Amino acid sequence: MLPWGHAAFGYLIYSVYARWQIGHPPIGLAVFALGLGTQFPDLIDKPLTWTIPLLPYGRSLSHSLVTFSVVVLVLRRLTQYPDQRTLVSAFAIGYVSHLVGDSIYPVLTQEYTGLGYWLWPLTSVPEGESRSFIEFFLTLEATPMVVFGGVLTVVSLVVWVYDGLPGVKDLYAEYVQ
Repeated sequence: MLPWGHAAFGYLIYSVYARWQIGHPPIGLAVFALGLGTQFPDLIDKPLTWTIPLLPYGRSLSHSLVTFSVVVLVLRRLTQYPDQRTLVSAFAIGYVSHLVGDSIYPVLTQEYTGLGYWLWPLTSVPEGESRSFIEFFLTLEATPMVVFGGVLTVVSLVVWVYDGLPGVKDLYAEYVQ
């Protein structure tokens, strides 16, 4: 899944969660924490595989449930106030939605070895390849997963507008008074 697909998938999940758990659409900084969570695994793993080849694969260290657990546990320990915990929850939902989003294709194609990153380094992952981000996006093809991510993005944007443009609306209200 591409960055915009991860953001869209995470937002849709968080929008449902916010209504169900909190009783209203997403608001404020939680949307930004969610957005960071949806991108976090790729912000770590892709540069450390493609640009600086330190990791074996573009889905390894931060795509692992081991790392997810440690990161969320540390963030939970560092928070004291309910508002901070809301941000950690939003980040965690975004983070786990990324892992689930990356799992869709291997599950649909029954290529379960492609899910080795879930428990890396306890399980193996394929060897990665070094390439640039520009090369990746220039060679991108309209595969079913890319199209799915695009459709998901459009649906998410509609839901985001319906939710009242959370995040952007909150920033605007804060700085235009």
